[in-house]
Amino acid sequence: MKKVLLTALALMLPLTLGTTLATPALSAQSIIVNPVPADVAVNVWTDRSTDPQAVPDYQVGDLIHIYASVSRDAYVYLFNVDPDGNVALILPNNYADGSNYVRAGEVRAFPGDQDAFTFDIAAPYGLNKVLALASETPLNLDELADFQSQDAQSTGFADLNVFGQEPLAQALSIVVSPVPQDSWASSVAFYNVAYGYGTDPSTW
Repeated sequence: MKKVLLTALALMLPLTLGTTLATPALSAQSIIVNPVPADVAVNVWTDRSTDPQAVPDYQVGDLIHIYASVSRDAYVYLFNVDPDGNVALILPNNYADGSNYVRAGEVRAFPGDQDAFTFDIAAPYGLNKVLALASETPLNLDELADFQSQDAQSTGFADLNVFGQEPLAQALSIVVSPVPQDSWASSVAFYNVAYGYGTDPSTW
């Protein structure tokens, strides 16, 4: 099974609900960012780099593992955005390790040891972003993700009805709006799908 990964976007928007609240920020680097200090922090990285600013290279056919941790017990949602704008929801999923509830200080790997699948690097070539969104309360993804479709039942991964980084960021800004502002946070990891020997079309 081939899965490719993601990150995020940010752009300040004003929102008033009786009192002035800072709305989620959308940016080219981080997809969605909480503009206020949060009680929870989340980190995401790949098996080739723990530095969030680094961009490790993978080649088509390589296997990749994604890791996430939180400072407080939280529900973690992992999205991948590839260079063409395709969005995949990595977590939660319907596999053995697909629960997205993560304990404080725990490091979770995706895929996990009990999962009957791998993440195989596939084209398109270029920068991929993996967005981790953590919330102390569950988020309602019903408008974004469908776990009941035929494809979802066969693959174990939800169908998403968003395409592109900015639409994903806008949709997630709505998803987090019902929860307390200081109860969610996000983080982004990058990786590059690079041309390997024999895969660069210019050498064909």
